[in-house]
Amino acid sequence: MDKKYLIIGGVIILLIIVLLIPISLASVYLLTSDLSIGDGNIAMISIDEPLQLNTGPTGPFDTKELSVEDYIDALERAEEDSSIKAIILKINCPGGEVIASEKLARKVKEVSKKKPVVAYIETIGTSGGYMVVAPATYIVAEKHSIVGSIGVRMDMLQYYGLMDKLGINATVIKAGKYKDIGSPYRPMTREEREYLENMVNEIYMDFVVWVAENRNMSINKTLEVADGKIYSGHDAKKVGLVDYVGTEEDAINITMEIANISNPEIVEYTPSKLEGFFSLLSNMIYNLGYGIGVGISKNNKNIGIFNY
Repeated sequence: MDKKYLIIGGVIILLIIVLLIPISLASVYLLTSDLSIGDGNIAMISIDEPLQLNTGPTGPFDTKELSVEDYIDALERAEEDSSIKAIILKINCPGGEVIASEKLARKVKEVSKKKPVVAYIETIGTSGGYMVVAPATYIVAEKHSIVGSIGVRMDMLQYYGLMDKLGINATVIKAGKYKDIGSPYRPMTREEREYLENMVNEIYMDFVVWVAENRNMSINKTLEVADGKIYSGHDAKKVGLVDYVGTEEDAINITMEIANISNPEIVEYTPSKLEGFFSLLSNMIYNLGYGIGVGISKNNKNIGIFNY
């Protein structure tokens, strides 16, 4: 009997050890992934996805995508670290939500007043992604990267025509003339469309002014290039949206020159994605893909999120 209990106890201890090993590895991964601060001279922050305010895992298998608050925190850490003399923003970002883009852009401008911030557009830096780098001390872009797309859009899905064909009726009871503006259940009135267009135009002009002020361009000159058009890195240089056409190595060399440093260590400051527990146990693989859009609002009013 004692031998039987001994075997059972041994099996239980073995199972506990087997379970603790991946948990320990996962904990070490999470801790070390955030300890990216070192004694280097240049902080590297990569922005590789659409800009959004609120993100988070919805289950144990999901990965928490990065929000602008994560990037803002990384910028603040780099700003406060006395061993960091300059910051490089490595951009692969197609844009994102208006408020998210504006918050991060303001932070970049704030930090650039204290330490040089060099933006390196690797593949794409458009819409909100470009808004973020506009106040940088210097902008480097790959020759065949995509830059610009300065504009604003608002997406709404309407399916009242399909509902008519299917014989489906939706009854909306409201208080307030504009409470169901953008409703998918009916055509938009001319007055409603003009109202929303005025909002979009106001946001657009704020974007134009931001670019003009931070790139030392006139409003008229900025309006010429801020028509939603995309430019190659080569053409972006011609119209004044970037300062230099080059590689990541060029961006590092330029940063060294601006910060007046030599032989710096490049310290990774990119915030880490927080993965679901089971994702960590399966080799910590996460999805790096992203879409150009961020989707429509989830409420019944069908009002699209303003996007750069």
